[in-house]
This record gives sequence, structure tokens and C-alpha cells, in this order.
Amino acid sequence: MRFQLSFGVVTLLMFSLFAVAPLLGILVYSYQENERSALANLERQVNRNMAETQQASVELIDSVARNMAIVAAVTAANPRQFRADSANNLLWHALIDADHIDAIYTSFEDGYHRVVSRIDADRRRSDPLIPGNANWHAGYIDAYAPGAARVRHRTFYADWGEGTGNAYTEPTKIDLRQLPHYMAAKASGRFALGEPAINPDTGSLVMSLGTPVFSGGAFVGFVGTNITLANISAYLDEHRLSANSITLIYDQSGRLIAASHRDLMVPRNAAKEALPSLGDIADLTLAQAIGLRDQAVQHPHLFTDKSGQQFIVAGKPFPPQFGKDWEILTISPTDDFIGGLKETNREIAAIIILIIALELLLIGLVSRNISRRVSAITGEFKDIGQFNLSSTVPLRSIVREIASLNLSIESMKASLRSFGHYVPKDLVRSLLADGQEATLGGERRRLSLHFSDIANFTAISEGLSPEDLVEAMKEYFELMTSAISDEGGTVDKFMGDGIMALYNAPSALPDHAIRACQSALNAQHRLSQSAGQRVEFRARIGLGIGDVVVGNMGTQERFAYTALGDAVNLASRLEGLNKVYGTSIMASEELRDETGNVFEWRRLDRVAVKGRQQGTVVYELLGRSGEVAASRLQARDAYEQGLACLWAGSVEAASQHFQVAAALRPGDLAADTLLERAARYTLAPPEAGWSGTEVMQQK
Repeated sequence: MRFQLSFGVVTLLMFSLFAVAPLLGILVYSYQENERSALANLERQVNRNMAETQQASVELIDSVARNMAIVAAVTAANPRQFRADSANNLLWHALIDADHIDAIYTSFEDGYHRVVSRIDADRRRSDPLIPGNANWHAGYIDAYAPGAARVRHRTFYADWGEGTGNAYTEPTKIDLRQLPHYMAAKASGRFALGEPAINPDTGSLVMSLGTPVFSGGAFVGFVGTNITLANISAYLDEHRLSANSITLIYDQSGRLIAASHRDLMVPRNAAKEALPSLGDIADLTLAQAIGLRDQAVQHPHLFTDKSGQQFIVAGKPFPPQFGKDWEILTISPTDDFIGGLKETNREIAAIIILIIALELLLIGLVSRNISRRVSAITGEFKDIGQFNLSSTVPLRSIVREIASLNLSIESMKASLRSFGHYVPKDLVRSLLADGQEATLGGERRRLSLHFSDIANFTAISEGLSPEDLVEAMKEYFELMTSAISDEGGTVDKFMGDGIMALYNAPSALPDHAIRACQSALNAQHRLSQSAGQRVEFRARIGLGIGDVVVGNMGTQERFAYTALGDAVNLASRLEGLNKVYGTSIMASEELRDETGNVFEWRRLDRVAVKGRQQGTVVYELLGRSGEVAASRLQARDAYEQGLACLWAGSVEAASQHFQVAAALRPGDLAADTLLERAARYTLAPPEAGWSGTEVMQQK
């Protein structure tokens, strides 16, 4: 016999070691509070540093703009002095005042242009005539003159002001007035920041800036500068958020303007014709951070990369005064800020964990057996509460009570599985959830109702063996019940080849009318797709809605959950009326009105079904709005016009409309039926005061 302990003994062992729990709670609380405090400090520090990074980025442009404003003021005071080489010194001093400026120039409305620029490796590669020892360049382009070709004059210096002996001129068609930042400065009358573009002299990507020059109140030209994007990236590298952080400047289209890691700024192609984009970045951590940029602009955002390292990503929009939709994004390892604090926190936690490890090991060994089995039993009870009664492997346990409880659970599930074959599962779930015994009685509730049967079932069954018929009906019922249950309906009962289903009972469904209609459409669609099965069935469906009594009906010894009421009877009759009109889904006017504009309908007739004296307008459900073919809607409209004329007593007009409807949809039994009725009324008009109601003699 297997040795077993009582649950009481196991519980006593667990509680004898329970003093460990408070210690663990203190450890976890302390660790979390320290982490929370560290992260709060991190966020504050990042916000401060981001503001500094933003200011540094602004200062990068503002420092250039200030120099340009000075040159523009001097130019405005005496524009003619910039037609002479003596102006080169002023431009040179403005150039060297900001290391990140690549070139500075003045351009006038008559096409005259004067420039001073640095000579770097890119410029030397672009022009073999530049001396190898040249560090500076000064030049100008002639103004436009009638009949004269424009010339570009270039002079190179090793040290500023000392000629290298290599100066030359060349024809040119460059028109600085066509530059975007020239036109922007002219149009706006203020400082303009251009888009990144290729510098024709160097082949490098540059950012161009322009400041307008006004003399005597008129625009005469502008002062422009070029900043190589590599210099902007170098500037960002010098103003990092932290030791290992990366700073990016990009626009809303994803173009990368600058990056503190200059290897990210490699153009897309060898010709340097396009800026790199955020999508070009292959580094997975950077790509993950870039994906969070929208959130980061609103608030610093923490994330962990695939290696487990934690980062903080923060963003800020570029200042609006520059008129650019740029954003600044920084990605920093959190260890740059709180690495030391986190390491201390981990060491303290490790010491405490080491102290209690032996105690936890003992309680873990004892409780593992109980915990695992109690959790499994708890899961079993949850499944039973949800009427999930799938079989499970019986649990084995050294605890006697757990083993006995598991056997009882399996016996209960077997009984409930049998019960579920006879009673709607939603009802069983409700009973299990309430924990009360089912009793006789019902409640008044508004339900949508579904009745269906198989067209020509008698003829079909005569051609099948009993075994084949049972198997075919199994497939049919599975298809129909799945369509009903998918929309939250409950199959109340099977009646031979018929099905009765309820919507909004026992479980509440606020949109039960729409669900009943959608379920009927789904069922018909699935039947149409089941070609090739053992038997191809066609279903006739009747739908209704109304206040009924729903609950447990019968005797104290035996009862069933069902619904009773006039709406139930009407829905049952509508299912049979499908035979008269050749339709597959028929519904009451009340149900049709309940569904609003969700579906397309055809008003079929006003009928008094068998057993009722009052006429009822009935509708055919065609499909969801927007999904019904235009030709069918056209036939529907002609049919409904004919019906309206018939009810109004215009029999001849009704016949014409029914003929159109029948022609649009050959084989439409409803149109043929109403056409015959109109012909009958032509010969024998209905009595005065006729309401248009057709009294049905069959179910």
C-alpha cells in the first residue's frame, strides 16, 4: 500500500517554515522600491540631459545663424564691398568662428556670388586642380551681363591670405539664386534652414542655411553657409547624453539627418545621392529603440533588448523656429546612469537570498507535491464551473485526501458529461455557476427564435440506409449547431430533422436579433459549401422575435428548458412558409425592424399563418448590407413595388412589377406566386376593405 500523509500533517510542515515568507516579502519590497527610486532618478536625469542635448543642437545652428546675421548686416550696409576681394577677410573670420561651417558665401540678385570655404579631402578629390597643400579657398562668380559668359574665379591658400600660386578661372552656369535656401530666405524674409543636399564642389551631404540681405528696404541677396552633415554628427558625438549613448536627428519621413555614431551616416549608395534612413539601421537594439520613437517624444521609455540589456530612449522635437519637422532621439544604456546602484541592490539581494536558500529548499521540497496537485484540482474545479469536462489523467499523491478528491472529481465529470448531452450547455454552466438546483418555472424575456428543418427530408431519407441516414444527420446537425453556437445561440431541442434554437437565453445577448440573422446566413453558406459530402441538404429557416416565457417546463419528476409563447409559434410557422415562397430564410417584420440597417431584406407578403387570424408582414433575409448582388436588389425592389401596388388595389400595375421581378430572377417562386395571385385578383377582385392578408391553410 502506498504511503500517504494526511493533509493536516503536510499543512503543519508548511506553516512551521512560514516565517520565511515575511523575509522574502521584505526583500522583494526593498528591491522593487530601490529599483523604482533608481528609475525615477534616471528619468529626471534623462529629462535634464535631453534638454541640454536639445539646447546643444539648437546652439549648433544658432551659432552659425548669429555669424550669418553679422555678415548680412555688413552686407546690407555696403553691398558693393562684397564685389571686391577685400570682403574675403570678413567671410573668412565668420567661417573660422564656427568650426562646423564648411563654407560661407554672399549671393546677389544679379547673380554675383562670393564664397570662402575650407579645403578638405572631399574637395581635393573633387577637383584635381586644387593644390595638395591648400587649406582655404576664396572665389567669386561674375554677375550676369548681356552677351557675356559668366566665369568662376578661384584662388587657393595654404595659410589664409598667402597664395599658393594656383588660381584659375572656368566658365560656369551655377545660379545661386535657384538654391532652395536662397529662395526660402527671399520668400520668408528671415533666416531659412534648407534640406540636406549634395554639395557640387565636394560631393558630400551638407545642410545649407540662408539669411536674407535687405538694402534700402529691398531684397538684394543673401548670406549662405554650408554645414557638412559629418560635422553635425561630430558635434553630436561631443555632446553625448551619456558615455555610451547614441543621438540621432531625423525627419518625419525617416531620413537620418545626423548621428553621434558617424558610421550610421553612410549614404544609401556610392554616389551619395540619398540620405540614409532609420530603416537602413541594421543594429537590432537601435532598430528596437527607433520603433519606440513616437512614445519617447512624449515620455522617456524603457526597453530591454534581446541580450537582456536595459536602455532608455528619449526624444524631443526640433525647436519650431527652424521650421523643420525634425526630432532628436537619444538611446542610452540605463547602466550609464544607475549601473552602480543596481549592482549594489543585486549584491544585497544575493546576500539575503543566500541566507534563506536552505530554508526555501526545504519548504519547496515539502510543498511542491501538495502545491502541484492542489493547483491541478483547482484547475479541474474551474473547468467544471465552465462545463469543460475533457478527460484528464488521474493525479497520484501521497496525500490521502487529495487522491480521494481527485477520484470524486472524475466521477462528477463523467456524470456531468452525460447530463450535457440532454440539456443546453449554457444552462448547465449557469446552474453550476449559481450552485443551485434546477426548479420548475420560467421568466418573461424577449428572445430571438430559430426554427429550421431539411427540405424534402422524407424523399432524402427514403434513399438512404438507416446507418447512412444517421451519419448524414450527424454531419448536418454539427454544421447547423456550430453556426448557431458561433453567434451565441443555444440549441433548445432537435425535433426529427428540425432544430429549435434560442438567442438571449439562457445567456444574455444584447444584439440577439442580429446574431440570429447572421447565424442563419452562416448556416446557409456552410451548407452551400458542403458539396461532396454524404448527402447535400437544403435547410429552411424561420426567424422570429418577441416576449416569451423561457425556463424549465414539465413536471417535478421530469422537465426541460424551453420557451413558450406566440413568438415561438410564429417562428415555427415561418419556417414552413419557406416552401410556399421558395425561400431559405424567412423572418417576421418585428425581427427585421430590430436589426436596423445591418441586413438586406425582401418584404415577401402579409400572411395569416395557420392558427392565427391576424395578418403578419413577413420578410426574406437576403444577406448583410453591402454584400448582396445589385441584380438581386434590383429584383427585390421590383417585387416590393408590385406588392405595394397589390395591397393598394392596383392589380394591373402589380402584375407588371412582378413580371419584371420574375424576369430579373428566373425561377423565383415568390415572384411567380404573387404573379399568379395578381392574375387571380384580376378575375375575382378581393372584397372591399381587404387588408392584403393571405390566409395560409398549411403549416
